[in-house]
Amino acid sequence: MANKVKIYIDGKEILATEGANLLHEARLNGFNIPGLCYHHKISPTGACRLCLVKIEGQRGMVASCSVKVAEGMQITAFDQELEDTRRFLLDYLLSEQDIDYDYTYHDELRDLMLQYNLEKPESRLFKPVQPNVEFKVDDSSPVLTYDPSKCIKCFRCIKACDEVQGKNVLSFYERGLNSYIVAGTGVWAESECDGCGECVQLCPTGAIVEKPNRNEINLERIEKKVRTTCPYCGVGCQIELLVQNGKIVRSNGVEGVLPNDGRLCVKGRFGYEFVHSPERLTTPLIRKNGKFVEASWDEALDLIAHKFNSIKAQYGPNSLAGYASAKCTNEDNYIFQKFIRTVFGTNNIDYCTRLCHASTVTAMLKSIGDGAASNSIEDFETTECLIVTGNNMIETHPITATYVKRGAAKGMKIIVIDPKWTPLVNYSTLWLQPRLGTDVALLNGMVREVIVNNWIDHDFIENRVEGGMQTFLELKSLVDKYTPEYTEKITGVPAEKIKEAARIYGTAKTAMVATGMGMSQQVTGTHNVFSLLNLILVTGKIGKERCGIDPPRGQNNVQGATDVGCHPAMYPGYIPVANEENRRYVAQVWGVPFENLSEKPGLTTVEIVQAANQGKIKGLYIMGENPMISDPNLNHTEQALKSLEFLVVQDIFLTETAQLAHVVLPAASWAEKNGTFVNSDRRVLRVRKAIDSPGEARDDWRIIHELAARMGKPMPNYSDEAEIFEELAKVTPIMAGISHSRLENHGIQWPCPSPDHPGTSTLYLDKFNTPSGKAKLFPVEHVDQSERATPEFPYILNSGRILYHYHTGTMSRKNKALTEFINHPYVIIHPNDAQKLGIKHGGIVKLTSKRGSLQTQVRIADEVLEGELFMPWHFSEAQVNRLTRDELDPYSRIAPFKLSAVRVEVVSD
Repeated sequence: MANKVKIYIDGKEILATEGANLLHEARLNGFNIPGLCYHHKISPTGACRLCLVKIEGQRGMVASCSVKVAEGMQITAFDQELEDTRRFLLDYLLSEQDIDYDYTYHDELRDLMLQYNLEKPESRLFKPVQPNVEFKVDDSSPVLTYDPSKCIKCFRCIKACDEVQGKNVLSFYERGLNSYIVAGTGVWAESECDGCGECVQLCPTGAIVEKPNRNEINLERIEKKVRTTCPYCGVGCQIELLVQNGKIVRSNGVEGVLPNDGRLCVKGRFGYEFVHSPERLTTPLIRKNGKFVEASWDEALDLIAHKFNSIKAQYGPNSLAGYASAKCTNEDNYIFQKFIRTVFGTNNIDYCTRLCHASTVTAMLKSIGDGAASNSIEDFETTECLIVTGNNMIETHPITATYVKRGAAKGMKIIVIDPKWTPLVNYSTLWLQPRLGTDVALLNGMVREVIVNNWIDHDFIENRVEGGMQTFLELKSLVDKYTPEYTEKITGVPAEKIKEAARIYGTAKTAMVATGMGMSQQVTGTHNVFSLLNLILVTGKIGKERCGIDPPRGQNNVQGATDVGCHPAMYPGYIPVANEENRRYVAQVWGVPFENLSEKPGLTTVEIVQAANQGKIKGLYIMGENPMISDPNLNHTEQALKSLEFLVVQDIFLTETAQLAHVVLPAASWAEKNGTFVNSDRRVLRVRKAIDSPGEARDDWRIIHELAARMGKPMPNYSDEAEIFEELAKVTPIMAGISHSRLENHGIQWPCPSPDHPGTSTLYLDKFNTPSGKAKLFPVEHVDQSERATPEFPYILNSGRILYHYHTGTMSRKNKALTEFINHPYVIIHPNDAQKLGIKHGGIVKLTSKRGSLQTQVRIADEVLEGELFMPWHFSEAQVNRLTRDELDPYSRIAPFKLSAVRVEVVSD
């Protein structure tokens, strides 16, 4: 802990942190010293000089923001001379300012103007100089406006962009009175600004303001401010929603709270408009004579209950299945999986984790006993070395990436392993660009190199790995042939780079690995992660602070949905359904006969679709998922969904999947419900209702609860989400000590076994969560992919996500602020391939695989290797998964979204 020292401010003794910023410590202790350039998240500037104080033993006045606390300091914060000086400085600042105010932003300068009675021109010494300076407002950005006439040149926006977000897009142009902020080379929309809005949040004067809702927001008319958790990726950023006239009009980052400390990305700050979309579902819909007609809740729920009960009676419980949702709360998902198991009577429940991280979870469960991140997000800033493999972190987990970029600025070594260039390459020490599908070979090559150079941890292997040196020798024997030169032939990565990557990682005192869907979404996905874990284990870089493996989750509650039991083979807390003792305990808590809980593992997501095509699955209940965009081999998926006897979709929009349903139920969005999410580092976080749902839309769990009663299997009458969580915690050992009340001010990381437990920031410090308490090595060989380039299909297509859109686009594409950045599909083609094809940038091509075809626009860039393509999959106009296959990894049952052989035909150049 930081050392505390005694200092004295205006005669009052206070305890302050030694070496801390004096202005910050003074404000924490109630001394509200004025200041406009200082913010706790950035380095001090001392530009505005308003925070001047007197310190005994020092001459004159000093800027307190540039002073560090030391034992015994005697400080004068307020006296007449200081206040007169501050008033003089403020007066001068106001002479350069356009002081018009429209109540759409918080103006710290205006607050001080009122505090020092300088609102009237006749009260000031200095005449306005602003009319003598010509400034142009930059309104080109889709999300913000910069007005130089309101800029006091405090540097907060520049430092926010550089030091907080790590982007360094902003700078000053010109000098003196004529200086102003520029983005990039001068025009905001043409710069590298990605719209995160950190500059907006830190600007003290309104020089940089948000564009959305500027015509209606008035801070004096805000009805409430609601703290909740962002509904997009798995970082779990804490946001504050401002509500006016029943509408969300702004989203701010919550300062001083993990995991984001106020930082947001463009989606977290500007991606809330979808909740007010006129396309929201507001009433139940029933398909009659091929068309949807509005229905009452009674009619819709009675129909669903009758149809599902009829199917169950005729074909048995296993003819029914359910898709849960990574976008819904833990409470929603817990009730949903309970419904599937107790009302349907089957374990046929899964969700999109089967399409993203199933390989990672499978390998981690087998090797180290948990499928979740071993470390905290903030550790990405302080570890000595970081490997990022198959994860475009800056675009898919932007706030996690801010920690990484801050670490890089402090000297952290970053190794990026990815077939496609990602923005993190710009911050990396080394970029390895293997051919698609060669991850096992590359990692085996790195394992061999650390062994050859004795960068292994003998003590860790002997004491914390099952079989000790004997199993290590088996791995050593297997990887022996993966010399740098042999590995280069398979992967295309130069031998010297393989050696260097192994050296950097192997010799680091602390090191972490962030993996992603580039590794997991392959038929060899589980083996890919086994190889990665082998590297981690032989070097002993797990089970220690700032050492481990962290797979950032793609959606807001991917982690939580599995934690609470939305898994075909696992109950809440990752306990196998075949575990009789736990099944008896769960039956007791749920108040159902033990015999009614099936011990047979259910079908996974893709297997449910395959079984539907085979006529084995007759009825399907989908909550908040859109498999008609997210599933592989979409032609096959579409055929399966159309063949169902009965399909129910519960969602906030009439998605591509909902359009195929027999009944559609309108659900509440994230902003309209209470509950919890679990983020990527196992942090359970509160979700709070900010607005009412439109029309007749209802909370997901309340819909399920009512349906259970109508199917003759009523659940307890839960009074609210907190009560649901109480039951959830009883059957989920990793969350046993967590409750809504404990989460009121901050999140708690599981495992948290008791109410007095603080939560766990780093896993495996004492033992691994395997039966033996030790980790396991799984030596695996590289095997060629079953699908490869051929003369008929000469290109290999990779797919993934981009910053401005989310998952199937259901939410993000309903936001003008996001769609203005990009709103159309494209494929990236290497310049040499484009030349061979005779296609120009912006041309249209047709991509065809053995499964289907699509048309899309071309982007020419050397971000991909020759012979490889990349395409984002958010856009329904060009459904990438029409091209992918539903062949499955034999262990995780995941499909190979990352590797599809295609041909390219020019439609127009």
